[in-house]
Amino acid sequence: MNRRAFLMMTAASAIAGTALPHMAQAYTSITFSPQEWDRIRKTDQTVILNWRASWSLTCQIKLELIAKLIGENPAYSDLTFVDINWDTFGQSIMTNRMKVTRRSTLVVMKNGREITRIENEPFERKIRALLDAALAA
Repeated sequence: MNRRAFLMMTAASAIAGTALPHMAQAYTSITFSPQEWDRIRKTDQTVILNWRASWSLTCQIKLELIAKLIGENPAYSDLTFVDINWDTFGQSIMTNRMKVTRRSTLVVMKNGREITRIENEPFERKIRALLDAALAA
């Protein structure tokens, strides 16, 4: 099997939810909408904004790592994850105001202020540090 066919099959199975069945249980998120964001901002929850694209391999790796880390540390599941579709909101006012310049960006917010962020870094240690900072906020 060539690499392109393998990657296409992997992406297709991930979209269908069969690549990592545990991911659906471990990673739960809210789909971003302006109305949902207004509701969430009024709470004191720690929120992780996740700019992602369904077709991005980096974004898929990031989701798999988050799911793995939640499986290892259930306290991470207390955080609120908000998935922001890059294809829909990549050029939005909110994205511009938050200075997000690329998909695969994670931003931790608490009480309207940014705690930390990582951009296009699908590395376990970086994501773990971001989640730890979110728990400490």
